Amino acid sequence: MHDIEQSPWDDRQRWEMAVQATTGLLKIFSFPEFFAAAAESLAGLLGADGVALIVYDGPEQLRYKLFHGLEQLNQTPIVKFSFSASEGTVGRALVSGQALFTPDYPHSADSMPDFVAAGLRANLVVPLPGPAGFNGAIAVAWLHHEPAPPPSATSLAIAEMFAALTGSAIYREALETRLENLSLTDPLTSLPNRRTFMLRLVDAQKRACRTQSLMALAVIDLDGFKQINDELGHAAGDQRLLLVAHAIQSAIRDIDMVARFGGDEFVVILEALRSTQEALSILNRIVIAISINCNRWDDQHKITASLGATLYPLDFSEPEILLRHADEAMYLSKRQGGNQVTLFP
Repeated sequence: MHDIEQSPWDDRQRWEMAVQATTGLLKIFSFPEFFAAAAESLAGLLGADGVALIVYDGPEQLRYKLFHGLEQLNQTPIVKFSFSASEGTVGRALVSGQALFTPDYPHSADSMPDFVAAGLRANLVVPLPGPAGFNGAIAVAWLHHEPAPPPSATSLAIAEMFAALTGSAIYREALETRLENLSLTDPLTSLPNRRTFMLRLVDAQKRACRTQSLMALAVIDLDGFKQINDELGHAAGDQRLLLVAHAIQSAIRDIDMVARFGGDEFVVILEALRSTQEALSILNRIVIAISINCNRWDDQHKITASLGATLYPLDFSEPEILLRHADEAMYLSKRQGGNQVTLFP
């Protein structure tokens, strides 16, 4: 338990220690580890009990994401606590864009009963800056003490420095997550891309062998798509690709998967099939769904699907060979006029 501003160091010493601590934080890339180290340093420098991290949970809601040194607060339901972005001391700080110190939290007009009951007596909330506004806030917390005077200018500067670093770390984490998602999904349709699909294909083959069921691998190429791109432009082509993605998703089951390889080429995995007839039924449903759902507003620029498929383990081949066989079947569908399903011999 700590009292506000009862640290044995003077302001200059604390500032030098803060700078030294932040230099070390820049070397930590795991966000949970970063926050734990930052919160421990900040709480120690300000003589506080701990620090909480609050982030946006949608445009109008906030939630507590991480706690450090606040075992009384790090519990259900508080750890999952979600509240309005304009509510409480955190909401006030974010609305004003300024750090907010509340020396007597239980008697504050912005206090929340759950936190009063958990023992929160004072807090310092500092918004986390981001490239497009605030990412959330950190709340430095003191438990079980008498109302205290405001922190010094040095303490506020230290807290704001840690908040700036935390805001940058949150932004970096979000960018890393986005890049990871981009590496696994198609940017236009948000469907899995080739990399994700091939990983799933290997797993699907293993499941088919383990469960002694059939798996269908289908390649879909759109008939008439080039004409849409050439005559109506790529924006119109992109809109039609989105319709195709939705049509395929509506025709397959929850256990199946559709991905986009690029251009107008889609691929599908159907799992847990009991017969060739069941596979053909779903594959024909895909072709029909594309024909019906993707041409409702344009009779002159229609698209259909040439679909080729192969069945594993009847076609007991490696993933890349299976894909080639399905591709060969697709070209046979296209040569026969399109808008149909062909199974690999």
